[in-house]
Amino acid sequence: MSSINISINEDVYKMLKGLKREDESFSEIIKSLISEKEISKCYGLLSDKKEDFEIIEKEASAARKGKWRRSI
Repeated sequence: MSSINISINEDVYKMLKGLKREDESFSEIIKSLISEKEISKCYGLLSDKKEDFEIIEKEASAARKGKWRRSI
């Protein structure tokens, strides 16, 4: 099987390495993350991103209030 090199930030590498088992390749861990459908595995993903989450929450609230709706 051929391979392709990609560039990722060091913090992303450390996160992937933390998820990876000894018998698992990085390709396998990335593939499992991409195809993951169990919502409970997403719990806590934004816990260290409080500022980002607050921005997302604010934008979602504005969207629900219809501020993003286009006039027809």
